[in-house]
Amino acid sequence: MPLNTLLALAMSCTLCLGAHAQNSSRYLRSMQQESYTLYFIKPVPFKAEGAKARLVPDFTFQHGDAAPEVVDLRFSLSSQAPVREMASLSFHADGKLLGQASGAELLFLEQAKGCWHARFSTQLPYPALLAMLRAGEGLEARFEGQGVTLSFPAGKKWRKASAVVREILMAEVGEK
Repeated sequence: MPLNTLLALAMSCTLCLGAHAQNSSRYLRSMQQESYTLYFIKPVPFKAEGAKARLVPDFTFQHGDAAPEVVDLRFSLSSQAPVREMASLSFHADGKLLGQASGAELLFLEQAKGCWHARFSTQLPYPALLAMLRAGEGLEARFEGQGVTLSFPAGKKWRKASAVVREILMAEVGEK
């Protein structure tokens, strides 16, 4: 086969794959640093069942020579009443606990348009993040704090994001 034909075939395959590929930058950003890669999983909203509340988590971690042990979890909680403290944020799928964070630091609390917005920071084990990504749309987040328990089932947005992020992390970081 002539070289020109091979190049044309390779270019058309590349363009077709690029046209059908999922845009990973929509869900994940990685930045190469001196001795590690910094990963940032962009925020994906979860809506509470039966309440006007939203949980919007994002995840950041560093990967160097070994798989990370913990992930920095920051999340926004929008609710009708102000929430200043968190007892726990747990993640479940199929009735099984995948991971839990406690002892979150309140970064800020503000009110806008009749809704309270609290921003928290905590940590989660890296294996829990991987389990959450594998759970896809079956994931449920549960927030407990100040006598309030809110349940946030994952939706289509998490299913799409988790599938893309999981594939990239398995290829670049692997499992611990």
